[in-house]
Amino acid sequence: MKARRTDLLAVLASGTFAGAQLMIAISFGAQWRAMSDTDLVAHFAGDWINIATTIIPFALLQTILLPLSLYFAWTNKSARQAWIVSLATRLINCTMTAAYHFPVVWGAMQGEYAAANMHSIVAQWVAVHWIRIVLGYATFLFAVLGTLRADLSTTTS
Repeated sequence: MKARRTDLLAVLASGTFAGAQLMIAISFGAQWRAMSDTDLVAHFAGDWINIATTIIPFALLQTILLPLSLYFAWTNKSARQAWIVSLATRLINCTMTAAYHFPVVWGAMQGEYAAANMHSIVAQWVAVHWIRIVLGYATFLFAVLGTLRADLSTTTS
């Protein structure tokens, strides 16, 4: 196997990001459900500072590496198709983050939510987050597929 480094790094970044998204839903989701209303208001936004410093580098890395892998695989139709799907699921995930998830977190940071409403807001946030997890794992799996297809074409030619 002689996969390109770009492809392998795209796979690693995508897999790490997907795993981090799952960790957020399971670990932090359980923690947030167990908090009182006032503790949730106090901690939800603060937790996001810590989460963001961990997850954003992988988000940015895959956002750079996926298009590069697609570019390098462009002449290989089978690999190109997998990289297109991988990039598309990443872009959908980014759109959901920008349109819904980040504004909710920002609103929490700005103190826009009443303590009595915070549990339902966070519960909805986590529920919609599961779609992002599925998209994250789809991004990862199609990156693996693109890497394998690109590698197979180089070993058989």
